[in-house]
Amino acid sequence: MKKSFIQLCTTVTLVAALFTACSKQSSDETVDPAKQEGNATVNYQIQAVNPTGSIDGSGAERLGRIINDPSAASFPSLRFDLTWDSIKVRFRELKFAAKSGADEINMSIKTDRFIDILDSTSLGSIMLPVGNFDHVKVYFRAQGDKQKPAILMKGRITWQGNDIPVEVVIVGKIELTATGNDVAIGADGLSFDGKLKLDLNLVMSKLQIGDFTGTFTGGKIVLSIDADVDTNNRLKSALENSMSVEHKLR
Repeated sequence: MKKSFIQLCTTVTLVAALFTACSKQSSDETVDPAKQEGNATVNYQIQAVNPTGSIDGSGAERLGRIINDPSAASFPSLRFDLTWDSIKVRFRELKFAAKSGADEINMSIKTDRFIDILDSTSLGSIMLPVGNFDHVKVYFRAQGDKQKPAILMKGRITWQGNDIPVEVVIVGKIELTATGNDVAIGADGLSFDGKLKLDLNLVMSKLQIGDFTGTFTGGKIVLSIDADVDTNNRLKSALENSMSVEHKLR
């Protein structure tokens, strides 16, 4: 009887020791820091900068023909001052694309709403996983038709002290692209601000004689561009390459 009791105690002790060892191993596996997961929120905003500028060269020559002003047509070095008052964009998609090691990351927001990018406007938030991201690109897509254009720019040009209202209507698809610096996302969950800037000076400097058709009715200039038909349009190209991006910790 005494021998059986000793054997039972020995068996219980061995089982308890084995259970403790297994529990410790399982606990060690679940706290491996390399396997922790997390993410960070990137809050994106967009704003157009440099809303005043000028149009000269062949672009100014084309405008002079549209307004049909003989004095403009004969001016030796024609130049129009330009001020934008509103730039409404039919915002359809924002996409973050990058590489993290061998992985390619694509995160996006899809929507259908109008925003005025002359003011700093919120686009929404994108969640990024933990990782070090390089080859960072941010894409902003605007798309629309004649009823709801992709971009509607309203402003005025100044000629010999007089203001002439002007509208630029762009239909079709426009995809602006910006290349960003590397982004590192840790497991601490800190938020980032993603600031997109659209340089209007760069856009208008590319306005050339063959890039638009226009009318001058009721004292207002209306310029029309179909981005889907004229895929080599220089104004379209300037728009798509005029955006920059900066990611900053909050």
